Amino acid sequence: MRTQKDEAAGSTSMLTAMLAGAMPAMPTPEPGAVRQHRLDDSSPNRRTPLSVVPTTNPAQKPSVFTAADKALIRKVHGYMAPLQLLGILNERLLCDQGGSAVLYTIDQLKAEIASVTTAVPSSGNDWGTLRKLLAKARREGVLDQINEQVINDFAVVYSLNQKQVMTLKDILLNGEDE
Repeated sequence: MRTQKDEAAGSTSMLTAMLAGAMPAMPTPEPGAVRQHRLDDSSPNRRTPLSVVPTTNPAQKPSVFTAADKALIRKVHGYMAPLQLLGILNERLLCDQGGSAVLYTIDQLKAEIASVTTAVPSSGNDWGTLRKLLAKARREGVLDQINEQVINDFAVVYSLNQKQVMTLKDILLNGEDE
């Protein structure tokens, strides 16, 4: 840890030394490997450094997603990069089952994402497509969360005119009046 005395002495920082080329580049793990930090609690002064967990053996069958994993995938797959999500899922798996667990694969994650998402039809401007989209939103519980305030906020953010706002309210809030 650097102190103010070190700064005053004019010693170079590790970053400066690395950028200047005086320090060797840090080793990088092989693609697809998971980094895992192993702490040895028996002697705090002798901790093992970061190690790279090797990728799964092709002969072993990958683990199956649990219900909790599937729920997490369904909720965050649209907001998070697949490799980052895979890292989180594998970390959870290792914490639950230990180091002998067979890790999830990216192909397995992509297949699960494809099974939880359905493509919006390309002809999205007709009433039939709109009814299917509304039925899907109702099944997934999204339509129940939309109220007049959500539509008004949406109108402000996307600069909708009054006719567009009224059309949205007529279509989305139609079931609440009945």
